[in-house]
Amino acid sequence: MVAIATAAPAFAASPCSDTYSYRLDWGTTPYTPPANLTVNPNVATAIVPALPGGGPGASAVTVTLTSTLQGGVTRYDQNLNVLATTGIGGFPGEQGVAIRSATTGLPSVGGPLGISRSQTITFGFSRAVRNLSFTVVDLDRDTNFWDRASFSPTPTSYVRVGTVQGNGNTGTELTADSGGFRYTGLTGIDDTSNAGNVTITYAGGSSFTSFQLVYWNAGTPGPQGILVSDLTFNALGC
Repeated sequence: MVAIATAAPAFAASPCSDTYSYRLDWGTTPYTPPANLTVNPNVATAIVPALPGGGPGASAVTVTLTSTLQGGVTRYDQNLNVLATTGIGGFPGEQGVAIRSATTGLPSVGGPLGISRSQTITFGFSRAVRNLSFTVVDLDRDTNFWDRASFSPTPTSYVRVGTVQGNGNTGTELTADSGGFRYTGLTGIDDTSNAGNVTITYAGGSSFTSFQLVYWNAGTPGPQGILVSDLTFNALGC
């Protein structure tokens, strides 16, 4: 009598239990901006596929960008559109999504008063994400604006260039390490300069599905804008 050995069937791991890498690349990721500056809700949508090489079966993560206004601020120019400019923030070949506002009325000032007149962009993810990282680009100033960027929740960590101050909160700017991120120079910079960069990292976790970027002005009211670079993050495959 001959014994025949049989191997146990192999089962592929479920993508729902595996972690994959994702990159929202503003130059290539399918992205739909809002229909116009005044439509409400004012929402943009990106469909972000898993990066190649992470294994088969992972589904895309939908990322939404929702713009809300307060204090008489209006959206301006190409808000929540991807600019044609490449090499933003000194990153070769990289494009960015624009956040642009025009304020009205009295000047905003640093701290809670200024942030009461702002545009908030809520970044939402269709699944929880980890290790989220991106760079805010083109924080600068001129005679009719002085950019500020704050975040909720507070980032896990950040890296500023030497010409940027603040820690990204909404408090008063008492020191170089408090208040919204801001440029220390006196004149505007090009979108391709890295002098107004701050890189933001969120550790994220099983319940991390959104964060808010609050963009505001601490100078005489006028059109103003910043850019957000590509976003990289990890997420389960479904």
